[in-house]
Amino acid sequence: MYVELRQIQSTIQQIVIAISSVLKIEVEVADSNLFRIAGTGLLKQKIWKEMSGEDAVYRQCVESGKPIIIDSPGYHEICKVCPHFGNCVEHGEVCAPIKINQNVIGVIGLIAFNSEQKHRIFDDMDANLFFLQKMAEVIATKVNENMIFRQQLIAEKKISTLINCIDMGVMMLNDKGDCEFISRIAKDMLHLGDDRELNSYVLSQFSKIVTQNRSGHIVWINLGHYQKKFFVTVHQIDGLDKNEAEVIIIEDPDHITRIASHISIEKQNQETHLIGSTTALLNMKQVLSKIRDDQIPILITGEDGTGKSFVAHYVHVLGGKPENKFRKINASYYSESDLNQFLFGDGGEEPGFLEMLDGGTLVLDEVDQIGNSTQLRLTKFMNDKLIQKKQKSFKVNVRMISITNKDLLGMVQEGSFRQDLYYKIGVVPIFMPPLRERKEDIMLLANHFLELLNLKSETEKKIFADQTHDVMLSYDWPGNIQELSNVIEYAYNVSDGSMIRTENFPDYILFKYEATQKRSKQQFNLNILERETIKKALIKVKNEGRKKEDAALLLGIGRATLFRKISEYRINEIE
Repeated sequence: MYVELRQIQSTIQQIVIAISSVLKIEVEVADSNLFRIAGTGLLKQKIWKEMSGEDAVYRQCVESGKPIIIDSPGYHEICKVCPHFGNCVEHGEVCAPIKINQNVIGVIGLIAFNSEQKHRIFDDMDANLFFLQKMAEVIATKVNENMIFRQQLIAEKKISTLINCIDMGVMMLNDKGDCEFISRIAKDMLHLGDDRELNSYVLSQFSKIVTQNRSGHIVWINLGHYQKKFFVTVHQIDGLDKNEAEVIIIEDPDHITRIASHISIEKQNQETHLIGSTTALLNMKQVLSKIRDDQIPILITGEDGTGKSFVAHYVHVLGGKPENKFRKINASYYSESDLNQFLFGDGGEEPGFLEMLDGGTLVLDEVDQIGNSTQLRLTKFMNDKLIQKKQKSFKVNVRMISITNKDLLGMVQEGSFRQDLYYKIGVVPIFMPPLRERKEDIMLLANHFLELLNLKSETEKKIFADQTHDVMLSYDWPGNIQELSNVIEYAYNVSDGSMIRTENFPDYILFKYEATQKRSKQQFNLNILERETIKKALIKVKNEGRKKEDAALLLGIGRATLFRKISEYRINEIE
């Protein structure tokens, strides 16, 4: 359901801007997955980002379905799990759930970043909370309207698809074998124009197919001057009355093969979020597909932005584990004591994530940041998979996936990371190559990100101009996939019309492209090479105290040729 909020993001953004302008307070909206949808002021730059580690208040609002009021951010009981506990930039916060049929689909909050905004919130709290709840209802209504509108569009799409059957030809024969209807696609496939009657000879061939019950077969149809193969299926309109009209679906077998291949690739990409065709990526998928033990620990390494978290989720999906049994914790966000409690619980009634995710997957991001005591407890847990609780222990089956951008083996050798834990968490080591080593995947990823932006857009769809391919391929992408995604979003938003052009890319990428082009031209320009060689020879004889014409001997050319070249290339002027 949370996806529905994202589909009307622009509408929600307009609503929060209006609220903020009236109340003079910053406003924010997140979906039930705590993904920021809209915001004002300082919060605007965080739109389309997860509330990683900063989601305690909104999470409780989603889980309880009730408003939450925080008058002392950073010191409230709810804020204890937040990395900014005791050092929060907020001065106050009020949030309310956004509900549809009692299901919480998101949260809307009023945020104060200074004392003046705090007074505006809390001086008339009842009125502000009532107003906030009404705005939550407005957003829920907009979501409902969008859902109804989308359902209507889908219904219309189904009817349109049924009539034209996309790339399939449709023909309807009555019980006498006469053609009552033929679609435009079918006419094109059979080379029958709109201004011509259906060829009786062609029609008789399809009548014969129906009579012989050859549905679901590839058949050859004589079109006059040549034969062409089609895949033909026959569907009866009324299964009880065999004499009723029948619908014949005509398809091009070669086209079916191409579409099937495309769908297979797209389905794989959508399910895994791992887009690419490089050998390294395909080999990695093959290795992971062969792992039969759904508890075997995996260590994913690679530079920032290479998609390590996507690989972790792919492993979870591949193992057939439920989505609510997947959780990622960033070790760098928490103190060692807090991380210990998050993982193992408090020893009493409060369970840790290892216990809650029994039968699922725990992803420990930036595993290199965990302290010694946590390393020791994790090593013991990886040995026996036992959780100690109230003088008793019990086993949990959870897959541990560790992520790092550091040289963990180097840390082991330095003594800053336990060797026994390193080998426990890294039974299956996976390396995500940087994007500069996956050049053939750059355009696949760029087109994927563009498609996602087009899907979110309510205006015309955009495409890349041809030259933008060269621009993207000339850059090394040190920020990897994340940087590519950001750049595509930037170019998308600053471009006009339906075409994204080279000038829409950030200056630093265009500078790299132009420098690459210049080097490429210089590399293959013989005049430039000759000029540089002559300059080097002249510098050499000058440094040795010899005459300028001695450079001709070094170059293997005559004296007259040397001076002509010096004049032609204007070397004297430059020197």
